[in-house]
Amino acid sequence: MKLRYRFLTFVLLFGLFTFDAAPTFGQVGDIGNILQSGREDANTLARAYLEPFGSGFGASLNTGWTNTAKTHGKFGFDVTVSAGLAIVPDAAKSFNVNELGLQKLELEGTNPVSPTINGTDETGVLLAAYEEINGNREKLLEFNMPEGSGFGYVPAPMIKAGVGLVKDTELMLRYTPKTEIGDFGNFNLFGVGAKHGINQWLPGGKMLPVNLSVMFGYTNMEVGSDLDVPAEDVIDNQNDTYNQYNSSKWDGQSVALNTDAWTINALVGKSFPIISMYAGVGYEASNLSITTPGSYPTVVPNENFDPNSSDEETKPLKVDALDEPIDVSIDGDNGLRALAGFRLKFTVFHISGSYTLSNYSSYNLGVGISFR
Repeated sequence: MKLRYRFLTFVLLFGLFTFDAAPTFGQVGDIGNILQSGREDANTLARAYLEPFGSGFGASLNTGWTNTAKTHGKFGFDVTVSAGLAIVPDAAKSFNVNELGLQKLELEGTNPVSPTINGTDETGVLLAAYEEINGNREKLLEFNMPEGSGFGYVPAPMIKAGVGLVKDTELMLRYTPKTEIGDFGNFNLFGVGAKHGINQWLPGGKMLPVNLSVMFGYTNMEVGSDLDVPAEDVIDNQNDTYNQYNSSKWDGQSVALNTDAWTINALVGKSFPIISMYAGVGYEASNLSITTPGSYPTVVPNENFDPNSSDEETKPLKVDALDEPIDVSIDGDNGLRALAGFRLKFTVFHISGSYTLSNYSSYNLGVGISFR
């Protein structure tokens, strides 16, 4: 049974349900096999495969903080449910395994280009590891890199509340308690931001026909899922491999994803009775960390190998355990950005949308209620 990276499926499905036009897919990755390739190669391959997801997820989380340049009046507030959708650049949809500097694995075949998680839905390259044992070149393991999702976007859902305070200042909060989504996993989200009007500090600023403000937002999102990778999944040749562990050794396997994203922007906008429009420039950054708590099986040469013995313990290969094999930190390919958006308000109900131009450009669409 192959391992499914269910935490990625869960995140994408939760984001995708907010987009009626988005394609639905139940599998976005199958990278369990790389866990057996050794700590260094597993981390290298995980980083290469997931890098656009990290950058795109951070860019998506950095959207949706505001829908006007104007701040709420004192004790005015809004609650907005929205979803960001980052666009993955074509250059980030594949990678060349020959450029990764793999330590243990070798490319099988001639084509070294493999899809990333947001690349084409074609099976990735075939990789294998070999070892010289008793004068023979023995194959320890072999696996294909996972296929891409065929979906060149990274969505992120969010719920935001904002309240007006004194001095033309607005406090913004994002919060979702730990929530289970079926068998896919769980997530929780927290974010804090602020927007401050600067017309009041400019000579004649209150006479200007536009609203000027600065804003900051920080979001942290955690996603987790249980995993199930028994030794049987990594043993190619049962007759030549000694398994010293019982099944309980692999209990407690899980995967955890943690994303930090922040942005700071200068905004200018104009509000009318029904529509508000704004634009701005700013900076964004993000970081995605992925860890795999628990022990995971791998196949290694058996130091007790004896070709003249028929004992189980002397087979040429054996199952070994890797503790927490993946510990990857991916900085988002973010930076300077420009953004523009609008809000349509009908009494207390509003619809909002925005577009952000950056290395990972993104859209955001939201609905909510607002007062003052």
